[in-house]
Amino acid sequence: MTRKFVTTALAAIAVLSMALSAAACEFSFSYSVIEAPLGTVGEIGVRVQKEHNNCTLPSMDDYRFDWENIQILGETAWEEINANLYEKWFQVSLSQIGEGYLKISKDCTKEGYEEAVLAIRVLDPPEGGVWQLANEGIYPSTDPDAETPESIVGDGIVVDGTLMIERFAIELPLNSLGLDGDLGRVRVFYTETSEGDAIPLLIVSETSFLRFDHLVVDEP
Repeated sequence: MTRKFVTTALAAIAVLSMALSAAACEFSFSYSVIEAPLGTVGEIGVRVQKEHNNCTLPSMDDYRFDWENIQILGETAWEEINANLYEKWFQVSLSQIGEGYLKISKDCTKEGYEEAVLAIRVLDPPEGGVWQLANEGIYPSTDPDAETPESIVGDGIVVDGTLMIERFAIELPLNSLGLDGDLGRVRVFYTETSEGDAIPLLIVSETSFLRFDHLVVDEP
């Protein structure tokens, strides 16, 4: 299905109309606010309209993105869809209950610092939703024929990037969202390499739904 910037659906995410910020660079998101349960996955589009033909930011990589309470699972490259109008898309997962955001910003010599923020409200998971299924040991795979990975449940603690549940230990990826200390009760889904090393796929706690399956590369 072809993406539409002013869209009507985002994988069950509740949406309002698109918001714009009037500035030397116009930033816009495909939604003005997102409000959806923990574990929801969908796409967010971002556009940049450059007002100056001789922009002092030669690369679109000079635009910075920051976020909170969401995970970026994937993203497209910037695409120039019209004169000085650029667009890219993020696949996101709502990962932590509470107030979150996706922010784009830039700092240039002509206009200084500018930003636009998309507010994201991550709600409690509903009964029977993806969080509850995962918390009960059912891995949320889109492939009905896929085997359910191993999982372990218990009180988790993270020390120096390693998650430990009793005698079980698993090293977390570098972008593990600052996990540290006591996590309380967690369920960890994981796979193993041919050498027997455990690799995390998903961590579920009372307030979080942290995915790592998008980082796993199948062995040849």
